[in-house]
Amino acid sequence: MGKPPVVVDYNGPPSHCASYNFSKIVLEWTGTCNGTQGHTIFGVWLDGVELIRSSPAQTPGLNVSVAWTARKDITRYSSLLLKKETQKLAVFLRNTIYSVFTGVYHITIGVSFYPSPNPEIITDNSGFEFVSNNIADLILPISRNVESKDGLWFPIENSADEKQIKEFKIPQNAYRAVLEVYVSPIDTDETWWSSYPAGFYSFNHKLLGGHGDGPFRDVAIRLDDVVVGAIWPYPVIFGAGNDMWNPVASIGCFDLPSYDIELTPFLGTLLNGGIHNLSFDIGNAVSVWYIDANLHIWLDHQSSKTTGELVSSNTEPLHLSSTMAMKGVVMESRVKAQRMISSQGWVQSSHGKITSHVTQMLHFTNNMYMAFDSVWNYSSRVEQFILSNDSISFVKNSSTVPNFLSFDSVKKFTISNKDEMVPSSTGGDGNDVQRTDIETGYDDEKTCNNFESGAVMTTTLKDKQIGNGVWIVKNFSWLDEVLDMKQLYNYKNVGDNSKVCYLRSIATSNATIVYDKEDVKC
Repeated sequence: MGKPPVVVDYNGPPSHCASYNFSKIVLEWTGTCNGTQGHTIFGVWLDGVELIRSSPAQTPGLNVSVAWTARKDITRYSSLLLKKETQKLAVFLRNTIYSVFTGVYHITIGVSFYPSPNPEIITDNSGFEFVSNNIADLILPISRNVESKDGLWFPIENSADEKQIKEFKIPQNAYRAVLEVYVSPIDTDETWWSSYPAGFYSFNHKLLGGHGDGPFRDVAIRLDDVVVGAIWPYPVIFGAGNDMWNPVASIGCFDLPSYDIELTPFLGTLLNGGIHNLSFDIGNAVSVWYIDANLHIWLDHQSSKTTGELVSSNTEPLHLSSTMAMKGVVMESRVKAQRMISSQGWVQSSHGKITSHVTQMLHFTNNMYMAFDSVWNYSSRVEQFILSNDSISFVKNSSTVPNFLSFDSVKKFTISNKDEMVPSSTGGDGNDVQRTDIETGYDDEKTCNNFESGAVMTTTLKDKQIGNGVWIVKNFSWLDEVLDMKQLYNYKNVGDNSKVCYLRSIATSNATIVYDKEDVKC
């Protein structure tokens, strides 16, 4: 901490490669730690564009080494990775060294390029060739300078902080823009989803200490100081969060999710030749969150100038309600939130006049229960649900019937956690029992619908983990433990003439794999 990232030169595939047409590009991170380390995160940037954000594997004990490997598909950054010039690759790992945390990380990063099995160019005759290529021509970094201490991300503590602003200017022949946002908490807010209402901490400060401002976090994205999108993030449990995640990592731990905000309706504003800015704020944050973004831009290679207009932009006020009831040592709370953001605009390019309409709808619910008598006699329960529904439509106007294409994404983020400490029935000489039951889920369903051709493609991902832990405790020392974890990963991609499926289930008990099964049958 307090130091700039490690920076090295990066050069893409050598010029003697038979083809520069790659079907997939994969980043591989291999790390080792030869001692004890706590909660931390790391990031990798290429010319300021973040490629991956991750949390290292936890060390299984004091002064015990650990090794892990994480892989990520980074094909969407192809235009950057294939540049025929030397670029700067920056790596920052938020490490802490003092009397307890003495571990030193050793990191190796590699990038693998997989040639396309069919290098021929496939012509898109659907009328929507302007969105059929999901790889942008240009990616602008919305991050800090590479010389910045503590990484290229912007540190933001709460919405009252001075806004972190990044200025940028886009080429005049852009026809589509998507903002990819990376955001993650550190320190106190790592378990933001279980943060109790401020009133509860005030009432129980002598018992609990600490502080909190409830479990809701609203990440707002502003373009020229106008809210154009919001993120209610998935509650990633970091590598050192719980011994149950050993050797199986928690969902998103090794590859923290990024979030896309479609900015194409705003191109009419961005194409004025001026300098614009993006900024971020995080409502109700208790400690630092790290945030940056990549602005993916598609260019019209048949024209030096595109034109457009922002037709409408509507950001409804955030609807947030919170209730809390206290009765003796028992607290119950409920937090609900919802918001809608929409925009519409058109762009005139060599592809024709394309009108885009974007709607983002977000729903949040969090229920909490706490019965706290002492550190050796308590019971708590947290249940949280986030629904994010993004709808994007493109209409191509022509002299005949307009073409209509829609993209719908429905994400569901769930977490349920129950903790209890049961004191010994024989008093201080007996053993206390601590129990934890946790369930997390990441569901993402994407549908692409071409209303003219009737073609429909649906991609579904359902990822769930269920963990159970029991610890036997005596005099503040853990005597024994039973830790079980199950994970079910289910992926399907279904089109009119194709179907791809992948199912994997795994179970562990006390850091030992009980079974690990895979299936590709649909």
